Amino acid sequence: MNSVLLNTTEAAKTLRIAPITLHRWRKAGYGPEHIEMGRKVYYRPTDIEQWIETQKRTIARHAD
Repeated sequence: MNSVLLNTTEAAKTLRIAPITLHRWRKAGYGPEHIEMGRKVYYRPTDIEQWIETQKRTIARHAD
């Protein structure tokens, strides 16, 4: 079991976003899965990586 947990600041740094953005995403039901322990919020690196993979977009090319 991978027991590494990142707090909001550390997770935001990994995603290269502001911690407040990650907080807003969480409240909106968006972003990587998180773990709540009382009033503390943590993220597993594997959940962040999986979420990033779901964000991939394919560019549609038009045939001319």
